[in-house]
Amino acid sequence: MIILLNGPLGIGKTTLADALVESIDQCVMLDGDGLVAANPEPSDRLNYLHSAIALLVAHYRSFGYKHFVINHIWTTPEEMDDLRHRLADHDNDFRCFLLTLPTEENLERIHRRASVRALNEQEFELRTVIEEREMLKKRPGEALGEPFDVSASPPVLVRTMLDRLRLPLGDVATE
Repeated sequence: MIILLNGPLGIGKTTLADALVESIDQCVMLDGDGLVAANPEPSDRLNYLHSAIALLVAHYRSFGYKHFVINHIWTTPEEMDDLRHRLADHDNDFRCFLLTLPTEENLERIHRRASVRALNEQEFELRTVIEEREMLKKRPGEALGEPFDVSASPPVLVRTMLDRLRLPLGDVATE
């Protein structure tokens, strides 16, 4: 199974991805931002990202891993279709969730995490989250993933997500 966690900056994609990987056997997390973090920046970030994901999925599959949680922001259905196409050879159950949260709470999460960061990127992050939320709002319905509210605590979110995926709850704390 490939689980895409889509959403704007600071919404909790990485936190949820980490919690899911701890709860699903034979699972690997692939962080989109981490995979495209290169200096100099790739000229075609999306092609670079999707190529890296396809290579890594094949690599991890060869070692027996069966499930993948991939977090990033995809802003068009065409971007998501490109990734699906690149992973089509892997015979995957492909599920995408668009993480949702009220704007005020999303901004509060960015403020909180700024206090524990080595570099102050808060101004950039606040501007970016507003831009990304606007891009995501332009797409109707579930074009960018099944809506998934991330207002609850990580253990509750994991339990809810695993229920939606019809996967058993592993050894994760549920309180």
